[in-house]
Amino acid sequence: MHRGSPAPTNHLAANPDPRPAADALLSQVITKIGERGSTRSEVRGSIGVVGELTADGVVRYRGAQTDLALDGQTRPAGGKPPQRLRLSIVDGTGYLQTPLARPAPDKPWLRITPGAGDFGSKLLTPALDQVQEAVDPRATFSGVERATRIHSSAPDQVDGKPTTRYQLRIITAQAADTATDPQQRTRYRKAADAGEPEVEYQLWLDEAGLPARFAASGQVAQAGQVSLTSTYRDWGTPVEVQAPPADEVGVFEEGPAQAQPPR
Repeated sequence: MHRGSPAPTNHLAANPDPRPAADALLSQVITKIGERGSTRSEVRGSIGVVGELTADGVVRYRGAQTDLALDGQTRPAGGKPPQRLRLSIVDGTGYLQTPLARPAPDKPWLRITPGAGDFGSKLLTPALDQVQEAVDPRATFSGVERATRIHSSAPDQVDGKPTTRYQLRIITAQAADTATDPQQRTRYRKAADAGEPEVEYQLWLDEAGLPARFAASGQVAQAGQVSLTSTYRDWGTPVEVQAPPADEVGVFEEGPAQAQPPR
């Protein structure tokens, strides 16, 4: 350092991260996803207290909007029988069908609206957000590309096809400052303040630069640890994602006293 040069003013300046930035890579991936417009997926993993999830699904990209539909089953802990689960996210609103959360005998679908005041939305919106990000790389990385680093990369295979596996890390303090979505900024600020400096993801890209597999995990309020792996196929194949009939949808306006939604 030359005499008289200003000293570094923060930890990042004093200790630059040697890992490559992921913004160029992720920008290309997000662009390719938008160009193809749709994909089919297989989702496997755990949704905290809900249990193990096995589902098939479709994802549709419309401009900045992402719609998805999953159809599968959960296997609760304790040897309980599997339960059918269907989940759709259309225009930002979630619709959940499971025997564990039936709003009324004639309304099998529970509506989950981010920002709404009903009990079900307050309780389940964090888990809904985590599931969407865990199955959709575009939702995960859009707005925080510059806060993401390539921790490592290596050749790999998915379903017998050559891919490159990237271990990616979102730096929470940087994401809290640069994320374009207010909810993202809040979430990453809480993570940074809680002593979680980075959030880890694994992304497999095929030879066309499209996601072949995506693995994500995270701690969710009221739900516990959510860890999901999605495997993609048939990029660009037209898919249908529709909201359920309005007369089959209900909400939980209030919950039992012992089950309070996060404030």
